Amino acid sequence: MGGLINFRLRTGVYTSGVIATTLDDQHIVLFQTDIGYAGEFIDSILSKRNMENAPPLLMCDALPSNKPSKVITYLCFCNAHARRQFYDVLSHFSEEVEYVIERYSLIWSFDEETQIQNMTETDRLAHHKTHSLPIMEEIQQWGSEHLKNNTVEENSGLGLAIKYFNKHYHELTSFCRLEGAKLDNNAMEAQLKLKIRNRKNAMFYKTLSGASISDVITSIIATAGKAGINVFNYFNLLQREREKVMANPEKYLPWNYLENS
Repeated sequence: MGGLINFRLRTGVYTSGVIATTLDDQHIVLFQTDIGYAGEFIDSILSKRNMENAPPLLMCDALPSNKPSKVITYLCFCNAHARRQFYDVLSHFSEEVEYVIERYSLIWSFDEETQIQNMTETDRLAHHKTHSLPIMEEIQQWGSEHLKNNTVEENSGLGLAIKYFNKHYHELTSFCRLEGAKLDNNAMEAQLKLKIRNRKNAMFYKTLSGASISDVITSIIATAGKAGINVFNYFNLLQREREKVMANPEKYLPWNYLENS
């Protein structure tokens, strides 16, 4: 018997980003620009992780290409993306969408309270369970009733937003179930602007090697920026002491540099 195999070639170039938070609450920002998807980038990073450690929390949007396939993680989906599904149809369903946006705004205000009060992860989780989870349940019930009663057409823009929310409800409420789970992916979205701006100003990249070099440099800049150090001075030090950097790179991580400077 004979058969045909359909190989689908990738033609796009993607920039993926990850913010990895260490046990010491330090943040490492990593970028990759190539034909690979974000989930594959995450797989390549987590493959180097000690598998005896507990599975990490992964915050992303619900695109299948963002999910790792080789390493087990606790998935947490971005509520900013879920909210955007509703916001994008505001002009067509103003009353209904304003209800959802108003409810979501309360949840973000609760999250802001946890930051202002500098809550521990345990206290933050309890705060969201008490205040945010009932609102998430309310939104889910509201949307389900609309679809059940046919007061919203399921294939309309609002119907699709409701189905997105309901389909991913478990992952969207991770911040109410798992210590350390974020509410949204806004921190990484903000970091990706570095790469977008650089791609635009550089008229993209000529080669994969050039893109990789740019990824490394931008990753260091973003990580140093998250550590709150002067990036210009930091790069000058790395250049002056490059032999020591290659011999003991861990001593020159941005937060170690900050302590020793």
